[in-house]
Amino acid sequence: MYLYEYQGKELFNQQGLAIPRGEVITTPAAAREAAGRLGGRVVIKAQVRAGGRGKAGLVKIASCPEAAAKVAGEMLGVTYRGETVKQLLFEEVLDIEQEFYLGISLDYGHGHPVMLLSTRGGIDIEEVARREPAALARTVLPATTLPPLYLLAELGRRAGLMGKKLLQVRDMLWRMAQLFYRLDALTVEVNPAAWCRDGRLVAADAKVIIDDAALDRHPELASWSIVPDDPCQLEAQKYNLGYVRLDTAGEIGIIAGGAGLCLATMDTVIRLGGRPASFLDLGGGITAEQMMVAMEITLKTAGIKGIIVNVYGGINNCYTVAQGITAILEKLPAMQRLPLVVKMRGHSQEEGWSLLEKYGVTVIKTGTTAEAVQKLLLQLAVNEGGQVDGYPACG
Repeated sequence: MYLYEYQGKELFNQQGLAIPRGEVITTPAAAREAAGRLGGRVVIKAQVRAGGRGKAGLVKIASCPEAAAKVAGEMLGVTYRGETVKQLLFEEVLDIEQEFYLGISLDYGHGHPVMLLSTRGGIDIEEVARREPAALARTVLPATTLPPLYLLAELGRRAGLMGKKLLQVRDMLWRMAQLFYRLDALTVEVNPAAWCRDGRLVAADAKVIIDDAALDRHPELASWSIVPDDPCQLEAQKYNLGYVRLDTAGEIGIIAGGAGLCLATMDTVIRLGGRPASFLDLGGGITAEQMMVAMEITLKTAGIKGIIVNVYGGINNCYTVAQGITAILEKLPAMQRLPLVVKMRGHSQEEGWSLLEKYGVTVIKTGTTAEAVQKLLLQLAVNEGGQVDGYPACG
């Protein structure tokens, strides 16, 4: 479950993290009054779940209530990566001295949460990790229990912090960790955490992803369930699949077993120079029909030129996954021209591998996700693929 920024900040506030003063508005008329209550000059942020909204002009500063109303009128109703902007977050403008990146995400490869900290906040953290890895401090957290405070302080020291900044960053990380474990989150991220000139550390942004499989344990979040606008998302929802549109300029569709593995695969694609267009979370215990639908939905994503499937056969069955993939190849012979790499191992792996190989699918049996992505990028270099006939773009 991917929360909007304002929802994440509501959780932050409940956990004791400092957040900017703000209001959510849904009409231009409400914008003028909200801006006035917040001091006149405000930051206006479109509430969408896809990244890159700033570059798309969906984060702006308005100098006065009249300007805020004008910006609100321009933003509301805009479609961005398949999602219609229906809500705007108005916030006070912070007087920022320095920006940090603070994040906790579940690392499926190691089975533990990982905490990240950088003094290069406010920018694409994947770019920081790729170009200046030393600027990103990292520590592995316990799987199920809160980390000791000294571990968080040590992380801050490794990032070059000291004094009051170190103590406040440590405290924010501690509260983020409490939220992460309490809500069965997959990601809790603040980018940027703003060090203000008045000595406050404020969560200027919020990214929170909750494990869908754990939502029954958190009925208080039920009212936040989102009915998507994107036809691909609506179709995925019917089959209990989780689809997310990522980048309108992307060309790679990601299908994986679990949100954590989806995110890890996406990060690997970006790190190796690819552009993910969408990812689809299969969840657990899928049927061949669900796998076939997952392929169909991904094929409908605008701009798709290649697909990577990344599955561990624990709850899912590798042979069932292969049956769904080959069913779409039978249905659409043109699909066989589209670059496709499948990395899977686990339950019934040999049967699954054998079936896929009969159809000429590139299968990664014992290699890494990075190797699978590299294979796909090589295929894309010689065969750019494209929209498969019969599957018009839906997002």
